[in-house]
Amino acid sequence: MGGTVNSRTFFAFGLNHKTAPVELREKLYIDEDEIPVFLDLLRPTLSECVVLSTCNRTEIYAVSESEDIDLAHYKNLLIKFKQADGIDDAHFFSLISCTATQQLFSVATSIDSRIVGDSQILRQLRSAYSIATEHGFTGKILNQLFQRAFKIGKQTYTQTSIHDGVVSASLAAVELAVEQFGSLRNKIALVVGAGEMAVQTAEALINRKVERLLITNRTRVHADAMRRRLQDNFGFDSEVVDFESFRNLLPHADIIVSSTGSDEPILFADDFARQTHPTLVIDIAVPRDVDESVGKCENVILKNIDDLNLVVGATHEKRLNDLPKVHEIIRQEMVDFLTWYYTLPLLPEYEKTGVKPSVEQTREVLSIKAFLVQNVDEIHDLYAQLKGNFDDDLASHFALVDRLQSMKQRAFTAGV
Repeated sequence: MGGTVNSRTFFAFGLNHKTAPVELREKLYIDEDEIPVFLDLLRPTLSECVVLSTCNRTEIYAVSESEDIDLAHYKNLLIKFKQADGIDDAHFFSLISCTATQQLFSVATSIDSRIVGDSQILRQLRSAYSIATEHGFTGKILNQLFQRAFKIGKQTYTQTSIHDGVVSASLAAVELAVEQFGSLRNKIALVVGAGEMAVQTAEALINRKVERLLITNRTRVHADAMRRRLQDNFGFDSEVVDFESFRNLLPHADIIVSSTGSDEPILFADDFARQTHPTLVIDIAVPRDVDESVGKCENVILKNIDDLNLVVGATHEKRLNDLPKVHEIIRQEMVDFLTWYYTLPLLPEYEKTGVKPSVEQTREVLSIKAFLVQNVDEIHDLYAQLKGNFDDDLASHFALVDRLQSMKQRAFTAGV
């Protein structure tokens, strides 16, 4: 009976920095241009879906009209789509209802980020939601859920300190540049690479009013795409330089940030032999892009990822002190959303006709809401205990729906 009453079931699956190393996450990264294609593959079996894919996570938030959710099918679909055979199931997470809600809220508030307080994730989440909405793949449940996620994401900025200070390597790189030069208004910056960290660095440079921004990447089309993205989002016209010739511009740059996926260094001391003014070279790549010998060059200041981690870590403890506040924000929003979510399918006639509910129906709805508010922590604990066994979580979900159905059956049949 639970399946027929609440046929729309919210669930989530994917992998992230907590479940899989970067070499696996890279294989399942879905570019923005690919997301609509992947959504079309999911459309026949799902009624709503949002795909979030960043350097740290590929997570799918979905609504099914069926109680028979075959997670293996969706995981295999993702693996096949990215031609990434060989990824073990153990690297995926699978969540239903309550824990799926908690995961999204944790992502939106950045406490699930590699660096707590990551200022980029909320923008990335909004972009993922916008893509799904533009392609007609969000509806009543995900619209409600994501709007709540955005709301509490913003709350963490106004009500907590978890975003205070530098909270990413990209932002730390730009903060080092500000420390070195003060204002960046008359500075020329060169970003080598076009991945997520390179984009974040470029965005931070633009926000700091850098005078001129040069972009280069081994694959020109990715550099062009990055330039368009910066133009669309910030109205800033950067310049793309051919990778084969970008070294000729090193003497003109004040700030050089390198973030490529190369296995070997791409910049050496000889490349900086013509530097006539102080130049800050920041290597945020792992493995490193810049050979250690560059640090001995005249007029060159070389910083690497470890130097940036010191900048990031300086405010880490202060941010963590406000984690209890964030957890409370999430808990309260979960109570509100789950109350709405579980009550929604019990009110079909009200939605369709707009007829005012009877006294009996109103009383029963209030009792259901009271039950959910009083027991949401217990419900969540139950899911948490079962976490890792999706079939058991799904069974518990429908058992709860059955209990709610029995609570209101008499009043609804009498009042309709």
